[in-house]
Amino acid sequence: MERERLIVAVDFGTTYSGVAFCHSTQDGLRDSEVVSSWANNGVAPKTPTEIRYLDGKESLWGAEASLPCERRQVKDASPIYGRFKLLLDPTTSTSVYADRPEPSNFVQRLAGLRLQDSGSIKLPPGKTAIDISSDYLRLLYNELMNQRLRKRYPDTLDITPIEFVFTIPAIWSHKAQEATRYAAEAAGFCSRPSDKLSLVSEPEAAAMFVLQAMHEKNFSRISVQGKTLKKGENFVICDCGGGTVDLISYEVEQDHPKFSLKESVVGTGAKCGSSYIDVAFIDLLEKKLGSNCKTEGWFQKLTERGGALMKTFDSIKKTFGQTTNEIWFLELGTEVPDNEEAGIVDSELEFTASVPFSPVEAASTS
Repeated sequence: MERERLIVAVDFGTTYSGVAFCHSTQDGLRDSEVVSSWANNGVAPKTPTEIRYLDGKESLWGAEASLPCERRQVKDASPIYGRFKLLLDPTTSTSVYADRPEPSNFVQRLAGLRLQDSGSIKLPPGKTAIDISSDYLRLLYNELMNQRLRKRYPDTLDITPIEFVFTIPAIWSHKAQEATRYAAEAAGFCSRPSDKLSLVSEPEAAAMFVLQAMHEKNFSRISVQGKTLKKGENFVICDCGGGTVDLISYEVEQDHPKFSLKESVVGTGAKCGSSYIDVAFIDLLEKKLGSNCKTEGWFQKLTERGGALMKTFDSIKKTFGQTTNEIWFLELGTEVPDNEEAGIVDSELEFTASVPFSPVEAASTS
């Protein structure tokens, strides 16, 4: 008889990360528990994939990392690091749709060689993409084990094996998969002898979820009673994330007695997720405020993720196309000279839906 175990799914995302878990004896989607509250990170189904290093103190991570210094009542202005997951794949550029030659000797990179061409994604001095990913995942792992699983299974956690399942982009190369596994294990995942770690592509995981959710009564808005996929039918999964967008199509290979799938065509994708829209917005600000602004401290503060301007832009981004708004006025939060041609008056930026500006071009040149 197979030994009972815990199954823990970890979505280590470019912009947000999430965790869910269940017991191997459970088989319904309702039996899965999604971590929806995080210590010092608030209540949310996911927490930001961000980290802030502090001298002589425990690093801040998740939502806490992006809190402005004023709200944390400290003078510290240490930078926030995010989107570092993209640098785990050294075979492609961090620019939208762009590729670059594959670097040689990946083992050296695992040992500590820094990626040099990181584009707009910054790394802490002396750390690699694997180092910072491991630092972040270590904080997440400690929170998961000590604050969630131990409280949920106080009497059995120490004797129950855990199978950790990490989701990865469909476009992840073998070297990126190796780097992801290396960072997770260095962070403490599988530090217990009985635990295991496996990888599954994000669209494959999404397909498995959707197919099961379709047949669970009133589980969600995608529940479709009486609708079944027949042998020979095809469907497409589009996973639009913060860093990568994956597309994969499946064909139902068999629907009875056991349901099975096969890929219709090889999955594809690109580094063109929603975080590149933020990069393009910052590039647009630079163009409107002047090319020298990026070296100014106020510009760095203005475009900080936890700042008011970026939160306002994030709200615009998420509701774009769902309202009749075509013009927004963004408070810049600092005094800047008027420039009516650039749409700046009284330290407000007029932001319109018809700006003759290409986000792809901006992100690829940033």
